[in-house]
This record gives sequence, C-alpha cells and structure tokens, in this order.
Amino acid sequence: MESKHNAYSRKVYDSYEDEEERKHFQRIVSAFKHYKSHSLQRVKKTESYLLSLPIHHQRLLAKYKDHLQEVKRCIEYNNDIIKLIIKDVSHIFENVSPANTQNDSTQNTRPVLADQEKVQATIKQLVRDWSSEGTDERNACYQPIIDEITNQFSLDKCTPSQVQILVPGAGLGRLAYEIARRGYTCQGNEFSLFMLFASHFVLNKCRGINSYQVHPWVHQYMNNLKPEHQTQAVFFPDVNPSDLPENAQFSMTAGDFLEVYTEDDHWDCVATCFFIDCANNVVQFIETIYKILKPGGVWINLGPLLYHFSDMPMEDSIEPSYDAVRDVIQGFGFLLEKEEIHMRTRYAQNVNSMLQCEYNSVYFVCRKPKRYINILRHYNGSESNGIQEQDN
Repeated sequence: MESKHNAYSRKVYDSYEDEEERKHFQRIVSAFKHYKSHSLQRVKKTESYLLSLPIHHQRLLAKYKDHLQEVKRCIEYNNDIIKLIIKDVSHIFENVSPANTQNDSTQNTRPVLADQEKVQATIKQLVRDWSSEGTDERNACYQPIIDEITNQFSLDKCTPSQVQILVPGAGLGRLAYEIARRGYTCQGNEFSLFMLFASHFVLNKCRGINSYQVHPWVHQYMNNLKPEHQTQAVFFPDVNPSDLPENAQFSMTAGDFLEVYTEDDHWDCVATCFFIDCANNVVQFIETIYKILKPGGVWINLGPLLYHFSDMPMEDSIEPSYDAVRDVIQGFGFLLEKEEIHMRTRYAQNVNSMLQCEYNSVYFVCRKPKRYINILRHYNGSESNGIQEQDN
C-alpha cells in the first residue's frame, strides 16, 4: 500500500464554521508573512535607543552595534525559510481549499503579538524535532515512548504494519515519524496551523540531510553569554524525512483531537508527549483516549502539567494535580502498568542560555482492559442498576 505521509486531511466544517476556519487560516499565514517586519522592528527600537546614548557609551558598545547587524541578517535567513514554509500552504489539506492567501485582506492587518511569538516558537521547534542539536531533548522525551512501543509490540511477536498508533499533539511530526520508521502504522494529529505548516514543509518538501538552516535563538536578547549564542545557526533536517520503509503507513491529520477522533475501539496505542495539558478539560482528553483505544490497547504518556489555558483571558480551564489526574485515569478503568515521576525533560531549550528551564515530567503506561467496566453508563444514570461489564 502506498505511503500516506503526504496526506494532511482536515475535518470539513459547516458553512459558518468553514468561514471562521478560513479567516483563522489567513490570520496564521499573515503572522508568518509579518515575521520579518515585526522582528526587524524590535531591532530598530534597540538601535534607536543605542544612538541616543552618550557618544563614549556608543564607542564602548561598538561590537554590540555590529552584533545587531548580524541579528538582522539572521532574521533575513529565517524569513527565507518562512517563505518556503508558507509557499504552498493553500494546498496542503487534501479535503479543504482555503481562499487564495495572496488576495485576503488579513495580510494587511497588524499581527497579534501572541501569533508572532508562535512563529518564533515554530522556528525553535524545528531545532527540537529535526536537528542534531535537538537530539538530547528527543532522547529524553521521545525515546522512552518509542522504547515502550517496541516493547509492547515487539517486532518478533507482531506484524508492525498491523499495529495502529496515534500521536495526538504531534507538533512537527518527529515522534510520529520515528514510530512509522520502525514499521508501525502511525498517524499524527495536530491542531495548530503554525505546527502544521512547518511539519508539512519538513515532511513533504525537505529532501536530503541538513539542507536548510535557521537561527532559532535570534529573538532571545537576554541571558546570552556570548553574542554568537544568539545568532547561532542550526541546520535541519538531521535525517531525510522521506527515509521510511517501503509501504510505510504514516499520515498527519489537522483538527481538534476531540472532534477528529470519535470512533470507539480503533487504536492499538495512543502515544502522547507534552499533550494532555493542552486541554481546557483534561478529563475529556482522558475519556476520549480511553474510548478510542481497542480493548487491551495501551496509552503511553510523558510530560508535565503546564495547562495551557490556565489564566488565559476568555478561556475556561481546570488544573488538577497529577494525583487527581491519576485518579481520573483509573476511574475510567485504565490499568496503570508503569509510572515514573521526576523525569527531567526540556522543551525547545537553548542549552547555551544563562537561563535554563526544565520540567520534572511524569511518564506512565496505561492499559485499557480487555474485560473492562463501563463506568460511564453507571455515572450517567443508566437504566441498569449495576455497572456494566464487557467481554472482549
């Protein structure tokens, strides 16, 4: 069967929602287009202030002034990559054709600061997922999940192509790619268009190794020990993204995890990395994972509980502790087979920065029982007086 990794399917919405989706799509394209002007504006502000300083201060900062010129060159290099990323985005989804991005009025609107920060974060994500500099992060975050998959679905005990694995919150797709590269049928799911645009570029446009470069830390003006730490170039991808087994089954879907995945008892494994805290209601994520797993299926998770919507204006959020989350997991019927806390992990971290951020993440492996208790009917007030059991 032909490889599916070129397919970026997207859920089709009704006319009102489709129009909202189109506007959102154009807004993200606009954010990428404004990257250069927005970033150079930041440098210009610093340069203007530098020129207002006493002359003898300026002389002492001559090397710093030259450094700002190098920062601007790095921004130009990043913008070249951004142009490639958004070049064909109007056609990346197989079942949706957004309006032509060149004719939309949103390209003339002032970009939202949060969107510009996400563009910058996307550039850093290229380092985490697709560069040799990101190897240590991937070994800490992805490798335990990959090792568990190969342990649960050993190549000498199963046909890997018959094992269906879902990776929600796939980001730029490296974890899903590594799973598919080992012969498993793997699908990545991602909601963020920032991530989807970049992952499509890497997975479907990049051929060869280290053929492109970015300057991921150029927007980090603070905590630099040396000027070159801010302007460091990073090459990507560190592997050839097309290097997959013959007949590999690797696909990416775009859309809300809760809306896209509604089929019960479908997946052999769900692998989540830095994902479950992306929910307004983490219980809903856990419930969905339980429902879509086949009886006997495995959920492998690693990450912190950052709770992305916490204290965000106009967003609701609950933020239960890990102990409370574990209670929910077991309350739905999962069997907790492995658990490790205080796993030291990082996320798109500049190792040269004077400021280092690290998570003490939680890693666990859960199984949906082959004979499981359907507590949902019990809690929802089923006509039956007892908790229903199901044999599989």
